[in-house]
Amino acid sequence: METTFLARPGAPRVLAVSARDGRAAADAAGRLADRLTGDPSLDPDDVAFTLVRGRERFAVRHAVTGTTGAELADALRKSAERPRREAPVPVLVLDLGDGSALPGTPALPQVAEASAAAGETDPAPAARTAAELYGTASWLAARGVRPDAVVGRGPAAAAAAAVRGDLSLPDALRAAATGADVPRAADPEDSPDPEGELLVVRVGDGADGPGVLGLDPLDPASYARLFAALWEHGFDVDCTLGRGGSRVRLPGYPFRRSGSVTAASPAPGLRPLTPHEQRWLFHDLVRSGSAAEHALCATAVLPGTVPGAPAADAALAALLDRHPNLRTVFTRDGGRWFARDSRRPVATHVLAPAPGAEPEALVRAAAVDGTFAAADVPLIRCVLAPADGGWAVALAVYAPVAGGSSADELLADWAAFAGTPLRPVAGAGAETA
Repeated sequence: METTFLARPGAPRVLAVSARDGRAAADAAGRLADRLTGDPSLDPDDVAFTLVRGRERFAVRHAVTGTTGAELADALRKSAERPRREAPVPVLVLDLGDGSALPGTPALPQVAEASAAAGETDPAPAARTAAELYGTASWLAARGVRPDAVVGRGPAAAAAAAVRGDLSLPDALRAAATGADVPRAADPEDSPDPEGELLVVRVGDGADGPGVLGLDPLDPASYARLFAALWEHGFDVDCTLGRGGSRVRLPGYPFRRSGSVTAASPAPGLRPLTPHEQRWLFHDLVRSGSAAEHALCATAVLPGTVPGAPAADAALAALLDRHPNLRTVFTRDGGRWFARDSRRPVATHVLAPAPGAEPEALVRAAAVDGTFAAADVPLIRCVLAPADGGWAVALAVYAPVAGGSSADELLADWAAFAGTPLRPVAGAGAETA
């Protein structure tokens, strides 16, 4: 548990629930409200901790704030009355503002550390403001707020550059103090065609607006409102706000039984997930938010010229014929996940030359980039790129559908179909025979 002003008695808590559909989410909120009303001795910190640490995370969400169990129960019932549905997670922008001095110092450990660095580096007021903004952003990141872009103006631009990793913190503080130019990131708000809906977290007076969530870094209630809103927008933030707690017994997930066998049956061509598929898919969907740790990948650097797309695609099609489980894709039907056999061709990706890049690392990164835990996407990827005197190849596959085959074995099969036999090398991917 952190010792911060957010953990003081009387500071608002956040209770966050989720479910697969709107009706189940409303049921979950109502049942939790009843539990809080029925046992006034429940510590809201323990309830918030249990919800964050002990529950799966689904797409349809409710989150409320309050200081007592009674307030939270009332807020949950009101929230349950508002219809909710699954929506795409927006592009998140953290705007640190214009660097205006804060009227106080946020009592957060990351702010204290950054402010100490500012005192050692440059005691100028602008450097201290940049340090406080950097520390606030670092605390947010530690609680799961990981924006797609971080921007700022004036001294805040230096803090933003440090948050992005474009500058070290000492260099950023010196730049803030002297007004020196700093690297600037593209602001998605300025894009005429942003990739998806934008949601901006703006550090300042805490005022919300259309597409904007305000954060007053000195107000505990502002943090609670921000985290509740981020949760409802689909972000897996830590709604304990660092307060800690213990697990307690809470109502289970409100599964609903259908009275019709026909209604519960999947559409033709779909099958239930195997236990192995279900375990890893739901882990990646609701726990880690990524499938990278469950992507098997093998690489090789081969002599000659890069195969043309028709030959590479034909080899991949032959590999799928030999290993039909690799044709599996996950899909959704009626709010539930199923698996199906896809007969659509899977294209091989050929990368353009990248001077200075290591080809094997380049194809590996491209093959495992992007999650496999999504609806209707191929669970195998093959990426090629030119290399000095030859070409590099990477083959990545989602572990739950690999069966008993390793990535090295699958890459060797693909290479044989492509006319370039490989032999496996212990602990090191594959190599030319």
